[in-house]
Amino acid sequence: MTLGTAAGVTEPFPAECVLSGARVALDPGRAVWATLVVRNGKIAAVIPGRKAPAGIAKSLRVINLKDHLILPGLINAHDHLHFGIFPRLGQGPYPSWREWAEDIYHPEEPPLLDLLKISKETRFWRGAIQNALAGVTTVCHHDAPHALLTGNALPVKVHTDCGWAHSLDDRQWARRFAQTPVNRPFILHFAEGTDAQSCRESARLERKVKLNERLVLVHAIGVSKSDWLKLRAAGVWIVWCPTSNLHILGQTLARELLLSYPSIALGSDSPLSAAGDLLDEVQAARALLDLPSDLLYRMVTSRAARLLRLSGDQGTIAEGGVADLLIVRDHSRPPCDSLITLSRRDIAAVMRSGEITVASDEFYTLRNLATELRLFPFQRHGLQWHVAAPPGVLTLQS
Repeated sequence: MTLGTAAGVTEPFPAECVLSGARVALDPGRAVWATLVVRNGKIAAVIPGRKAPAGIAKSLRVINLKDHLILPGLINAHDHLHFGIFPRLGQGPYPSWREWAEDIYHPEEPPLLDLLKISKETRFWRGAIQNALAGVTTVCHHDAPHALLTGNALPVKVHTDCGWAHSLDDRQWARRFAQTPVNRPFILHFAEGTDAQSCRESARLERKVKLNERLVLVHAIGVSKSDWLKLRAAGVWIVWCPTSNLHILGQTLARELLLSYPSIALGSDSPLSAAGDLLDEVQAARALLDLPSDLLYRMVTSRAARLLRLSGDQGTIAEGGVADLLIVRDHSRPPCDSLITLSRRDIAAVMRSGEITVASDEFYTLRNLATELRLFPFQRHGLQWHVAAPPGVLTLQS
């Protein structure tokens, strides 16, 4: 199956609309009653108070969000979208990703035999949908660029403004780093293993490039204590993928490191190795290591935005900022506690650049969104959703 980049996507939400009656997250610990005026994909105004001012309510489309909390759309710092329909494979632990990859890669046998017949475009769609249903509005895809990823067809924004290599096993990684503009991050899998080869990767990296904040190292399980000090001093960014680490390697980064290292964001990695999506990673991180909820909140909002060098307003809700929003049922908790305890049933809608791309069945029906949007039904997590995606992608069995 091959799909056009715009097939079946939602028509634009009204250019001017008002979200009223909800609490709005200002930071991990604070939320205030406010009305958001959304215009042309941006938050044109944040007006304090439980009700929309009368003048605005008369002139613009108002969506009543009573009993809801508005969070920033989540930012997934690492994913492989073309594996969005694949199952988890392998029986670890392995010494490194190399042994895991050799063990699972049998394209002549099921399940890969059948899954690889599905077009890459369709697999991109399913990876994007998986992210959107987890409240993600921006995701960094770690692989070769593709035309579908650079437009606005998908229900999430795909960040492609970066340099990348798979790992230090790529013989061209240093050349690729040198060719990446200095104002963009450079991302690669790094020290993904507990064996000697993985533990030597820090020395290999330093022989070729100067450590700095442009480097984004994914996993970094094999980094020694002394090398961690060097990485921190240089401002190197790390992407942490806990359930993938545990599945492949049987271990992940230590709690003390995660608490002390200031430049770590969270990623979901590939469904081939991870437990699910970014929301699963947030909740697994909390359950495994009891990390503070405000830290986890920042790892998928403001920290991830800084890692990817997104515009200054992304990962927050502010006047003039992009209207990337996650709307959830409000249980009167601080925003960070609401995120780490978030049930799938509490997700009401996801808004990307001012357009609703995901809505729960209840939210969609009660607000009569069918008259304004072309969203299509999709079942996941035992729930009914309405998603901005081609029907053919949504009906494809995973």
